[in-house]
Amino acid sequence: MKTKKFAVAALLSAGLVAGSLTSASAADSTPTPTPSASASASGSTYQAQLDAYKIAFAAYRAEMAKYEAAWKVALRQAGAAWKVALQQYEVARKAALETYKAAMDKYLGEQKIANSQYLEARAAMKVKREAVNTTFQAAVARAIADFKTSMVVATTADQKSAAETARKAAIAAATAARKSSLDALGPEPVRPSKADAPSKPVLPVQPTRPANLVKPAAPIKPVAPIKLAAPIKPPTPIKPTGTDTPTKKSPAAKATEKNENSKKSNKKS
Repeated sequence: MKTKKFAVAALLSAGLVAGSLTSASAADSTPTPTPSASASASGSTYQAQLDAYKIAFAAYRAEMAKYEAAWKVALRQAGAAWKVALQQYEVARKAALETYKAAMDKYLGEQKIANSQYLEARAAMKVKREAVNTTFQAAVARAIADFKTSMVVATTADQKSAAETARKAAIAAATAARKSSLDALGPEPVRPSKADAPSKPVLPVQPTRPANLVKPAAPIKPVAPIKLAAPIKPPTPIKPTGTDTPTKKSPAAKATEKNENSKKSNKKS
């Protein structure tokens, strides 16, 4: 009878110990984290955004190539237009100055010729007038000489009066001849009036160098998607050892221990 009681107690204690171990392992074990559905969904969304970004970036590079090419063409066209305008200005300016120079040369030449002709005519007139005056002075001198001669030989008043009348008549004739000769020479040469000089040409306005072209706005560069951070893996818990932390006894373990203590007390008795 005692043997049966001992067998039943042993079976009960073994079952209680197994149950306590199972419950302890179940309590100490931590469930392994599994990847959530939201993490996989965010990864697929990022890949789709990345694919769209690659397509947009390729289009952006193509637009940038067109943009830079158009900018270079605009710069070349502006430089070529500036050179053409400058060349046209130089040609027009040179033509205007050459036309003005030709007109001035003609004007100065005509003035020189007119002054030269005036001086020559004046000199010729002076020679002719001097000849007339010389003839007049000679006639007056002869009349005075004849008068003096007549006065030397004149003895009567009538002779002296006749000599005086002859002198006056000779001088009057000489004066009339002088006047007639001077009238025949014509008027004195008149100095030519100075003609108006050619007006200075109105030179073309020099084209101003164009200001630096304002570069148009460049295409907008697409923004790359931001990759979401992976979920943080929780740290693995440290399994406690038997010596460090005391294990809480289950009710079955307490019952087993009580039975063993009673058995020991029975054996002693």
